[in-house]
Amino acid sequence: MSIFQPGELGSLALANRIVMAPLGRARSDVRSRSPLPRVATYYSQRASAGLIVSEATHVSPNSVSRPGGSAIHSAEQVEGWKAVTAAVHAAGGRIFQQLFHLGRKAHPACLPGNALPIAPSAIAAKGEAETPEGVKPFPVPRAVERAEIPALVEEFRQAARNALLAGFDGVEIHAANGYLVDQFLRDGSNRRRDDYGGSVPNRARFLLEIVDALIGVFGPGRIGVRISPHFTLDGIGDSDPAALYAHVAEQLQARGIAYLHLIEPDSIEPARRLAPRLRQLFRGALILAGEFDRASAIRALGQGRADFVAFGRLFIANPDLVERLRREAPLNTPGEATFYSGGDHGYINYPFLAAH
Repeated sequence: MSIFQPGELGSLALANRIVMAPLGRARSDVRSRSPLPRVATYYSQRASAGLIVSEATHVSPNSVSRPGGSAIHSAEQVEGWKAVTAAVHAAGGRIFQQLFHLGRKAHPACLPGNALPIAPSAIAAKGEAETPEGVKPFPVPRAVERAEIPALVEEFRQAARNALLAGFDGVEIHAANGYLVDQFLRDGSNRRRDDYGGSVPNRARFLLEIVDALIGVFGPGRIGVRISPHFTLDGIGDSDPAALYAHVAEQLQARGIAYLHLIEPDSIEPARRLAPRLRQLFRGALILAGEFDRASAIRALGQGRADFVAFGRLFIANPDLVERLRREAPLNTPGEATFYSGGDHGYINYPFLAAH
C-alpha cells in the first residue's frame, strides 16, 4: 500500500493516505479565540493532505490555553472557522475539527473568575502552564461532581454542532496527551469511586458518552478519536494500557466510527506497540502518528500497521509536503522559535517547491 494511494475513511474518499496531524499554533484572535484570516491561508496551503485535522479547539470557556489558542463554543468562532473550511474545500481538501477540554491542564489565572480547573480527581498534572503572569505550575484541580458530567458531554455535543455549522467534514475527539478525556481514561489520573472511575468500562464511559453525542450530530462515518497510550510526560499513566485501549477499540468498533488516531511513534519497540492488537479489534481506519518520515510511513503502511499516517512538524514547514514526499524532494526545516509566536512569520511564509 502506498501513502499516495487514495483511501476510504469512514464515509469519505480521500486523495491519499497522508494526514496533517493536529498542530496548535496560537494564531487565532487573542480576545475572541476566533481564527484570523491567516488561519484560513495556513490550512488551505496544506490542503493536498488526504485529511487535515485542525488544531485542538476548546469546547468551553472553562478550557483556556495559551493566548491565540482557538475555540468553537461561540457564534463568532463559528464564523471564523467558516472561512477556514471554505478555503480548504476550495483548494480540494478535507478537514476535521479536533475538539478538546484541558481539564487539569488549565490554570486559574486563565479561567473565568479564576476558578480551579476540573479533572476526574484532585490530582495535579506535572509541569507548568503559560499564564498572563508567566509560567506557573499546574494547580491541584477540583474533582468534578458526578452531576456535572452530563453538562461536559453537552459542551462537546454543542461544539460538534458548531463544527457542522462551520463546514467541517467531521470531528475528532482529543482523548490524548493528558487532557480531560484522557484524564478520565487512565487510572493514574482517575481515582473516582463512582460509575466514571475504577474499572476500565467505567473510566471509558466519559469518552464513549461523548462519542455517542457526536454521532448524533455528524453520524459515525464522520467521527474520529485520538489516543496516546505511550504519553506519560505530565504524570498521567495507566496500570494496564493494553486492556484499557483494547476496550476502547472494541467499543469504538461497535459504534462504527470512521477512524482511530493512535500516537505510537515508529521508535516504540515492537513488543510495546498496541497497533497490531487495536487493528484486530477496530476495523475502521487506523491513523498512526508520531514523528514519522517518508521511509517510516511507507514501512508502517507496508507492514499493515496502519491505513493512514499523520505528519506533524513536517507539515509546519512544508505546506506542499505531499508533493515533496512524492518527489523525494528536500524538506524545509521548521523554526521552533515561531511555533507559538503569533503573526504570519513561521506560519504561512514557508516556501513551496518550484513548479519544475
